[in-house]
Amino acid sequence: MTAVISLLTDFGTHDPYVGIMKAVMLSRAPQACFVDLTHDVAPQNVRQGAFALASAVKWFAPGAIHVAVVDPGVGTERRAVVVQTHRARYVAPDNGLLTLALDGDPPVGAWHLTRPQYFLPARSATFHGRDVFAPVAAHLAQGVAPADLGDPIDVAQLVRLPSPAPVPVAGGLRVPVIHADRFGNLVTALHRRQVDERVVVGARAAGRGLRRVETYGDVAPGTLLALWGSSDHLELSVSMGSAAQVLGLGEGDEVDVVIGGEVDP
Repeated sequence: MTAVISLLTDFGTHDPYVGIMKAVMLSRAPQACFVDLTHDVAPQNVRQGAFALASAVKWFAPGAIHVAVVDPGVGTERRAVVVQTHRARYVAPDNGLLTLALDGDPPVGAWHLTRPQYFLPARSATFHGRDVFAPVAAHLAQGVAPADLGDPIDVAQLVRLPSPAPVPVAGGLRVPVIHADRFGNLVTALHRRQVDERVVVGARAAGRGLRRVETYGDVAPGTLLALWGSSDHLELSVSMGSAAQVLGLGEGDEVDVVIGGEVDP
């Protein structure tokens, strides 16, 4: 049976690193089918990688293997892990990269990768994507059980990124921007499930008001707006433009979500 393996890294495509990982996996699991989620996570940006991973994995059929490598601690004592959920298996560094994906699909088991017979014979201190994560994913695709790959870990002990909680402010909530996509849309930490979406009337950011609408086409080109994006997070956007450029904001900046009342321009 074909094994579906997704790949997410901060390697980019200028260098051959992603291709090398695929070559290692195909040499051991020639039936594997690869899905490249993204290789353009900003270097060492674990939080950005966590958001991208969580946004994508829910669309896979059960049984997929997700290999995620954003690993600023490569070569150190940080753990390499395989995590089993009801829907998938994850192979990644234990540095918080899996936090948001596991929020939506809680783990039922986790193992510290400690069995060198499942790695490449010679291991670099700088490329565990090739030497550890790729061969482990291939062995999973070939039917090796996660429990055979290492020592069990209490799932409560997996490293988690801190979750930014909305802060109440006059007229609404203050939340950080957690991602800016290539269109310049600013994705905030506010998820639909955290608030009655009908009471969100807009946002204020960089001294500007943004009215909440349903689609980009509800306003004239060049107009700032807020809407619920495809990840179910509130996003700040510009119709036919870039909110990141217009507002001068990016990941980590804070914006105010307006609850009820009016949004001044």
